[in-house]
Amino acid sequence: MKKSWFTHHGLTTSEANELVERYQSNGITVEKSLDVDPRLWIVNALLPQQKFAPKTQQSMRSRLWR
Repeated sequence: MKKSWFTHHGLTTSEANELVERYQSNGITVEKSLDVDPRLWIVNALLPQQKFAPKTQQSMRSRLWR
């Protein structure tokens, strides 16, 4: 399965640490780095990509969009 980097911007130290712990507990590769503002962090996670978008339920589709 193809993987790509997903980025979370503007996280506080506690938010970034919690996110890193959650990703690592699921066995996902994670990188944490400082943002331009030194009070904030950027967290990058290498996540699997889906080949197709998830299907929308029929009840959620408008007849006008067909």
